[in-house]
Amino acid sequence: MPRPVASSSFSRNESGNLTIIFGLSLLVFVIAAGLGIDLARVMDTKSRIVAAADAAALAAGRALQDGRLTDADVTSAAEKYFLANVANGKTPFGTVKDVAATLDRSSGAVTVSANADVKMTLTAVAGFGTITVPVQSTAKFDSHDIELSLALDVTGSMGGNKIRALKTATRDLVEMLLPDGGTPNKVRIALAPYSSGVNAGNLANVATNGRSTGCTFEREGTDPAGDQAPSTGNFLKSQGYGGVPAGATCPSTSKVIALTTDKRSLLDSVDAYGASGSTAGHVGVAWASYLVSPNWASAVGGASAPAAYRDGKTIKAVVLMTDGLFNTLAGIHYGDSSPEAAQSQQTAKSICQGLRDNGVTVYTVGFKLKDISSQSQRAAAAQTLVDCAGSDLRYFDADDPTSLRDAFVAIAKQLNNLRLTQ
Repeated sequence: MPRPVASSSFSRNESGNLTIIFGLSLLVFVIAAGLGIDLARVMDTKSRIVAAADAAALAAGRALQDGRLTDADVTSAAEKYFLANVANGKTPFGTVKDVAATLDRSSGAVTVSANADVKMTLTAVAGFGTITVPVQSTAKFDSHDIELSLALDVTGSMGGNKIRALKTATRDLVEMLLPDGGTPNKVRIALAPYSSGVNAGNLANVATNGRSTGCTFEREGTDPAGDQAPSTGNFLKSQGYGGVPAGATCPSTSKVIALTTDKRSLLDSVDAYGASGSTAGHVGVAWASYLVSPNWASAVGGASAPAAYRDGKTIKAVVLMTDGLFNTLAGIHYGDSSPEAAQSQQTAKSICQGLRDNGVTVYTVGFKLKDISSQSQRAAAAQTLVDCAGSDLRYFDADDPTSLRDAFVAIAKQLNNLRLTQ
């Protein structure tokens, strides 16, 4: 008879099978756990280098806006900025390589790319020793056209270091918006320097109905804050007309420049600025508004004609800069506490409100307002600028030449509207 199989032998065979199954299950478990751990390492590394690439692309984009920097300067800045944000190429789980920045001035774009090698842990038993993580980020300027008009204070109190600081800040803004390499969009800048009045240059004749070849003052008629075209009942006052003294003055070397892409003419005009006269800020911002108003298209003519309001493709902006309180009416300095000064300030606010109603962004810059001895007058000067801007976010309080330049640079960057595209 066949001998019966011992039960202990069966148990041993069953135990061996369970051992194999357990071993295989353990291997699968280890690989699964390794995948989870290593995936977390990969995601951590990717998030770090994505953040670094985004920051580097934006930093390089801002550098590209500075028309004085070469392509090599911009790409080098991007690569250094990237590495500085990932501890010189090291992350907790990976090593960064192949960092590169490329730029396209024709489209205003800067792209930063990099790879990171992440060493696997438990997943290595499945043959995955290293995973390479690629990252790319692009920053690009907004493609909208830009029309920017600057109402700049060139009054007597702006003499010396102040006027030099204004020239530097304005030149830097022009260089940023009109770089030598060109822009992917259409950018035009206008200048409206002011003191007791505004020297309208070759626009004075049409603005005053032939009564002036230079100085202009408030509007005639019932709507002094309007941007209507110069015509009967709406012409600007000039010396000897409408209550303006025949001896009233305006800047002799600081003249209006209508919207232009000619960087050289803008810089030459700014270089010629001198400081004299009192502060008719409402006349300055009025001229800044005319230069971006489609109602003045036929008056300024040709390539300087402004686009229509809210055309969907043009950003219109005005900058009003001053170092003091508006205190002059009809070419006459009445003093900071006078009713005429209050009227000048209110007219300026009304003009600014009209600009904002038409979709024009208004920025204001107070330069060294702390030098105004009277606290109440200092507060009134700042409030006029805040009210003109319509928001604290578009009002800049600049205490020194560096912060004045920073304010103008910040405005240029906001107008360019640098953004990440991927």
